[in-house]
Amino acid sequence: MPHKPFHLIKRPTTKNGKFVYYVKFYDEYGNRVTARSSGQSTKSAAETWAYEQLKRGLISTGKDITFGKYAEDWWVWGKCRYLKSQQARGKELSQRYADEMRSLLIRHILPYFKNNKLRQINKMMVEDWLLKLREKPNRLGRPLSATTVNNCFACFRIMMNQADEWDLIEKAPLRKSMSLATSSEERGIFTIDEITALFKDDSIYTVWDGNLKYFTANLVSVTSGMRQGEILGLQMKHVFPTHIEVLQSWSKKYGLVEPKWGSKRLVPVPSKTSLHLNKLMESSPYQENEDFIFFGKNRDKPINDKTVLRSLYTALNHIGINEEARKLRNLTFHSWRHTFNSFMRGKVADSKLKKLTGHRTERMINHYTHWNIDDFKDVLQIQEQFFT
Repeated sequence: MPHKPFHLIKRPTTKNGKFVYYVKFYDEYGNRVTARSSGQSTKSAAETWAYEQLKRGLISTGKDITFGKYAEDWWVWGKCRYLKSQQARGKELSQRYADEMRSLLIRHILPYFKNNKLRQINKMMVEDWLLKLREKPNRLGRPLSATTVNNCFACFRIMMNQADEWDLIEKAPLRKSMSLATSSEERGIFTIDEITALFKDDSIYTVWDGNLKYFTANLVSVTSGMRQGEILGLQMKHVFPTHIEVLQSWSKKYGLVEPKWGSKRLVPVPSKTSLHLNKLMESSPYQENEDFIFFGKNRDKPINDKTVLRSLYTALNHIGINEEARKLRNLTFHSWRHTFNSFMRGKVADSKLKKLTGHRTERMINHYTHWNIDDFKDVLQIQEQFFT
């Protein structure tokens, strides 16, 4: 009788009387390779696991699995083994995050490593890839930013670390120290004088061409540090005279979703911001609690994020920041968030600032700190300074 394409080994665990089955597969020469854990405690379950690995192509009886084969289901929502295992362990991973990682994999990782065997990928190959990636043009013809390259590296590192964890390779070749240094020049911020020029009393007409929506959307961002999607996702029921409830975010692809990293929070707003939010809500043809504040052409969708960005660029041009200067300083809508963070830093406690902006770090500190809107009175005083 032909032998099975693997060999089972029963090994004791650290728990008394408990065992787990390891599996040794065969290489192209008929030799048994390094044993890997099936995670199963019965022989039949271990055999089922082993045959499943062979069926999925994660183990080859001929030649080693290629990165392209390994990557087939990676980051695919509902299929990716890694995502399922993380969710089973209580990790909050969104479909948007998975899709972004899948896009990085398709555009920047697979073209270089698709035909390489997993076991052949080494540190020198990764270093060469990183350097070539830094010179690769983006959709605008400019070299990819160090941030984008590092995001690709993070995606690749997770995948290779899991290959190591799943015993598909001997050792993961990627180290955190291999990522590229980012420059503060990549993050543009506005000055107080520029903020004053953009948001003085008559600027709605002189700078923003009379458009209250775009004026207010930018005003909310600079005075609260909210992300653009969080602003576009605001509904009538989320705005109060002294603060905003950040409970959701708008995604063009998914509609209303949770804020990034699940960062639901209360954000105080200064009187000027509150005044213009109320004006916008009063002028809206839609007055239900579920209606969007920054309503678009249709009731069920807010204004388009690209039109918000174009309106900001037009306003900047009106106050003397032309396209060349804007690009040189890398000023975008997201710059409001960096401006808010930079202006508040050192004036309020870091734990409070992270709670305001919804940043991911110091997560446990935030988790065990319960805030009331009255706790942000010092923040409100600083916000008012933008316009005094």
